[in-house]
Amino acid sequence: MEIREMVMIGLMLLVLILAVLGVAAAMVKRKRAAELQSNVIYLPKKRTSSKNSDITTKRNQKCSRCNQAKKLVFYSNDFGHVAGLCKNCRKDIGDKQELYPI
Repeated sequence: MEIREMVMIGLMLLVLILAVLGVAAAMVKRKRAAELQSNVIYLPKKRTSSKNSDITTKRNQKCSRCNQAKKLVFYSNDFGHVAGLCKNCRKDIGDKQELYPI
């Protein structure tokens, strides 16, 4: 084998390797673009992505009646209206409305 033939074989292998890498890069790019367009949030990724995410931190929510940030229990009425109420508001409403815990 001459040097010229060895160089040609090396160049062909190099072109083949670059083509395979290009196809792999295109597939990864297409997959990432599809993930960005999707509205689905994968929870394991979200938990590890940031320590201060909404999933990992416990926050009190605002009561539907008094708008104070407290621990809530969610209730539904006969019409399907859902409300998050704190203990005080639930006691105030009492027998006025029939609420079902969710």
